[in-house]
Amino acid sequence: MERGADGLDARLIDAVERLGDAGRAMLRDAAKREGLSVTQAQLLLRVTSPSAGPQSTGSFARWLEVSAPTVSDAAAALVRKGLLEAVPDVTETRRSAWVPTGPGREAAERLRGWRDPLAAGLSAASPEDRATALRVLLEAVASLHRTGRITVARTCLTCRFLRHEHPDGPAGEWCGLMAAPLGAADLRVDCPEHEPAHEPAQRP
Repeated sequence: MERGADGLDARLIDAVERLGDAGRAMLRDAAKREGLSVTQAQLLLRVTSPSAGPQSTGSFARWLEVSAPTVSDAAAALVRKGLLEAVPDVTETRRSAWVPTGPGREAAERLRGWRDPLAAGLSAASPEDRATALRVLLEAVASLHRTGRITVARTCLTCRFLRHEHPDGPAGEWCGLMAAPLGAADLRVDCPEHEPAHEPAQRP
């Protein structure tokens, strides 16, 4: 049996990998029920995320860690199915952005059911343990982002507004934008106000 910190790290990585495998399988099954590929389902879920808003092909590609042509093909298929539509972008740098249709939002809501078994499993842990797990996982995400292995990470731990203490308040992490304390349970995974603290390194 592996013992010590190294053995624990290996088992944590194995557990994350197992959860990832299970999550992909559950998402694949949910996508199949909607007549979608996994990439199409991921794109539809991302488009309908409250924190996403209208985004371009390139921004979706960076978030999903796939190529822009892959996103274009998935988006075109979703448009043909009546689940997405292209709208003029408000910026000058992009010609159009993708937004969901009414049926697209309904399909995305059904797709999100893939998470239910995982949520049921997490509910057995205490709120404190779940908050600690969130903090540990986001630390790993931040590390991968700093080294260029994750292109986009809109988390509190990668944001320039993160403060490690408030000048007029108690010690502890704060959001400088919201002027609010950040406990482990308050950390965001996908913040719409996120501004990166550092540019990620080039992918190795």
